[in-house]
Amino acid sequence: MQPNPDRSLDGMPEALGPDRPRSPRRLLVILAVLGLAALGFCGFSLWRGAEHAQDVVARMRGEAATLQRQATSFDLRGAAVTLRRLHADADDARATTSGPLWAVATLVPGVGEDVAAARDVSASVADILDAAQPLETALPRLSPSASSHGRIDVDALADVARSLPAVSSAVSTADATLAGIDPARLSGSLAAGVPALRAQLDAVRDPLANAVPALQILPSMLGRDGQRTWLVLLEQDAEARGTGGLVGAYAVVTTENGRLALGTTAQRATLDARKIPATAVPQDLRELWGPDLTEWAGLNLSPHFPWTGQLVAAGWDSQRGAKLDYVAALDQHAVAALLAGTGPVRIGPDLVSSANAVAYLSRGVYQRYPRYQDVDRATQQLVTTAFGRVAAGRLDLRELVRAVADESGQRRILAWSADADEELVLQQLSVGGALPAAAGPFAMAVVNNGGGNKLDAYLKVHTGYTPGRCMGGSRIGTIAVTLTNTAPRTGLTAYQSVRSDLLDSGVKRWVAGSNRILLDLYGPVGATAPLVTIDGAEQPPVEGTDRGHAVWRVVVPILPGQQRVVRAVVVQPVDVAGPDGAPQVLAQPMAIPATTSLGTAPPCS
Repeated sequence: MQPNPDRSLDGMPEALGPDRPRSPRRLLVILAVLGLAALGFCGFSLWRGAEHAQDVVARMRGEAATLQRQATSFDLRGAAVTLRRLHADADDARATTSGPLWAVATLVPGVGEDVAAARDVSASVADILDAAQPLETALPRLSPSASSHGRIDVDALADVARSLPAVSSAVSTADATLAGIDPARLSGSLAAGVPALRAQLDAVRDPLANAVPALQILPSMLGRDGQRTWLVLLEQDAEARGTGGLVGAYAVVTTENGRLALGTTAQRATLDARKIPATAVPQDLRELWGPDLTEWAGLNLSPHFPWTGQLVAAGWDSQRGAKLDYVAALDQHAVAALLAGTGPVRIGPDLVSSANAVAYLSRGVYQRYPRYQDVDRATQQLVTTAFGRVAAGRLDLRELVRAVADESGQRRILAWSADADEELVLQQLSVGGALPAAAGPFAMAVVNNGGGNKLDAYLKVHTGYTPGRCMGGSRIGTIAVTLTNTAPRTGLTAYQSVRSDLLDSGVKRWVAGSNRILLDLYGPVGATAPLVTIDGAEQPPVEGTDRGHAVWRVVVPILPGQQRVVRAVVVQPVDVAGPDGAPQVLAQPMAIPATTSLGTAPPCS
C-alpha cells in the first residue's frame, strides 16, 4: 500500500508549500474570521446608527410638542421654523436607517423586525414632512403679524391649499404602513412608539382630509379672483327656525384679494316689503311650508341651509337687482365667537362680550328693550361694530379662529355659494348646513316657533333615536323628542311672551311663558310613521318631504315648566343586498344647545 503523499504519518494535513493551492477547509476558516469581523463592524455601525436615530427621534418628539403649542397659540412664524427643523431631522432619520446595511439587517433574527419598523417609521414621517415643505414658507405669510389691516394673504392660503392633498395622502400612506407593523413583536421604545404614532396619525387624518376641499375654495371666497359679495344674516335663536333662528339683522360684506369691507347693515324689516320667489326651492318644500317661505321672517324654516341660501339670493336679486355670491348665517353662539376676536361691544348701558353674548342676545336684550324696534336697533349696532372691527383688522385672529372652530361644527356658522361647484364642496362640510341626501337610518327634530315670541330661549330639546332591527325588508325604530319649557311664569316682557297665534284668533289672554311649537320630525329617506303620539296620545301628523326625508309635523302647545314627549314609530325601507348607511341623528342649533342620543342599528343582512 503506497503512502498518501498529502498526509503526515499522524493523519493531519501537512503545511502547504508556497505554490500549492489552499484547501477549501482553510478558506472557510479564513472567510469565517473575515465574516465575524464584518458582522462586528456591521453590528457596531447599526448600534451607532440606532443610537443616532434615537437621538433624532428624541429631538423630533420635543419639536413636535413645540409645533403643537405654536399651532394652538397661532404662532405661525414659529411653527414654520419648527416645521423646518422637524423636516431636517426627519431627513436625517431616514438617511440613518436607509441603505443596504439596514436592508440586510431586517433579515437578521431577533433584531430584524425592530430594524424594519425603524426604517418604515423614519421613511413615513419623512415623506409626510416632504409633502408639508411648502407650508414652511406659506405659514409665516398667514401670521397675524404679517397681515396688513386685516388683509389675509390669499396667495399664501392657496399655497397651503395646494400642498394639503399631498400631505393628506402621505398621512394616509403612513397610517397604512404602520397598520402592518405588529407592536407586540417589537422591543423597547418602538413597541410603544408605533401605536403612539398611529394614534397621532388617526387624530389628524380625517380632519386633514376634510380641510382640503374647504381650503381649496377659501381663496376664491375671500376674493382672490375678484370682488365677492356676501349677505350675512344674524339669526336669533330665541325664536327658533330650522337653520337656527329668526333673521333679525343683516350685513353686506365684500371680499377682494383677502380684504373684507363692511357695506350696509340693517334690520330685517327693511327687507320685508317684497316677497321672495318661492320657485327658488323645490315643489315638495313649497307644499310643506306654503307661502311662509316667501317671507323674510320665514324663509329658513327648513334645516337644509342651501334652501335658505337660494331663497335669500332670489329675494335679494328681485328686490335689489343685484347678485349675491354668498349667503352666511350666524346665531348668538357664533356672535360670541366673533366677539372673542373683536373684543367687547358697548350697546347702550351694556357691555356685550364673548362671555355674555349668548345670554344677552337670547334674553337680556329683550329685558333691556321691551319694544321690538329697539331690540332690532341694538342687534344691528352689535353687528355693525363687530364686523366693522373685522374689516379694519382690529381683532385677535388667534382667539377668533379658536372660537369659530368650536362653533362651526355645530351648524351655528353656515354658508351657501351661488357657484354650483363651490356649493357642492360646502354641502360636504358642516358649515354648508346640508341635510344628507343618502338613504339610511336618520333622525332630526326641527323646532319652529309657532307663537311669534322669544320663548325658545328657554326651550330644551332632546332627541333620542333608536333605528331598530330589520324585519321583512324594513327597519322599525323610534324617534322620541322631549321638549321642556323652562320659561318663568313672571318677569317676561310682553315682546318675549306674546302669543301672536292666539291674537290672530281673537284671544286676548293666555298663560305667560306658554308657547306653541311646530315640531317637525325628520326621518330616513322614504320612511313612514304609522304611529305618532304626544304624551302617549295618538296625534296624526301633517306629512311631507324635504330633500327626500320623510317629515311628520305636529303642533305642541306647552306651558311654562311643562315637559312633553313626542314619539314616532318609524318604518324605514332597506335594501338587504346593499349598504344601509351609518345611523345619524342631527341637532338643530338652539339657544340652549339641543342634545341627542343614538341607539344601536343592527345590520340588515
